[in-house]
Amino acid sequence: MANPLIHSKSSVKRWGGKVEDYLAIHELIDSPKATMNNNSARVLTHNSWFAYTIIPKIFGYNITNSSGKSVDTIDIAMLHILEDFRMKFVPTAQDYLKHFNLPDWVHNGVKMIDNPDSVEMADLFLEKLRKECEEKFAS
Repeated sequence: MANPLIHSKSSVKRWGGKVEDYLAIHELIDSPKATMNNNSARVLTHNSWFAYTIIPKIFGYNITNSSGKSVDTIDIAMLHILEDFRMKFVPTAQDYLKHFNLPDWVHNGVKMIDNPDSVEMADLFLEKLRKECEEKFAS
């Protein structure tokens, strides 16, 4: 498989309806590609935790496709993941994480991260919180 459109066409073959019925789910599952255009981005969404926990929180447990058929959103996500892994397995989050070498900054910020954008994001948010606090106590 390769992209949300191809996955959506596969969903249409399996459950009927139109490509548009499934596209948003498949786009979300493939959305990490925007951060890293290689298969390592799959760690975020191509796992059973994402399929069983996140997908239903966003799309509900079922969608009704344009043919009027109720389709389980977890099934849609699981098929997407299976297709990307050649119908062999659906990894768990642990399958990915057990192979990670964690940098020191992961451990509660004891060491500094080497990404200035991450530091800037925190600084901007902390400034927002400071302003909100000042406004609250000024009134």
